[in-house]
Amino acid sequence: MKFQRQVRSKWCGWQAFLWMALALACLKPAAAGAEAASDERAVAVTRTVLGIVGYTRWPAGPASVRICVLGEPEHAEDLLQNGNQMVGSQQVQVHRVALDDEKALNGCEGIYAGPLEEGVWHGLMRQFAGRSVLTISERGELCRIGAMFCLRHRGDGAGFEVNLDSVARSGLRVNPKVLQLARHKTAP
Repeated sequence: MKFQRQVRSKWCGWQAFLWMALALACLKPAAAGAEAASDERAVAVTRTVLGIVGYTRWPAGPASVRICVLGEPEHAEDLLQNGNQMVGSQQVQVHRVALDDEKALNGCEGIYAGPLEEGVWHGLMRQFAGRSVLTISERGELCRIGAMFCLRHRGDGAGFEVNLDSVARSGLRVNPKVLQLARHKTAP
């Protein structure tokens, strides 16, 4: 009888260990799957942002377009790592810039913004007044207060909304085909 209790006790210990190992094995692929989906979304964001930049023309026609990443965007890591490349005839340079670095901000031809408070956004727009600056946000609410393009996620991909009023006032020329791909938003 004592021997049976020892065997049963050891078996229950092994059974618990096996269940725990199985549970951990199931969790790891789920976490890896979520990480892969996030990576795919970041790559889609990079393609979308570079696509918008490629179909945008600045009045001065700079040979190099500097895109400044502001705030704490969720999907900018791939853009920061892989965004420095030729897009059409323009060299694109992507840099993270602090919101309070006025000198660096003055060198931006485009902005890719994460979540920003409305007051911070309005301050940036005042700073860029009179300049042709492409504005792209990860958050749709910035489109209603002046951003030109706001990303929206569809599965692992990225689409965008466009604020036609902001595009018209920017002084930039955006290919109409890009505008047709977007869901249109106008300022209230």
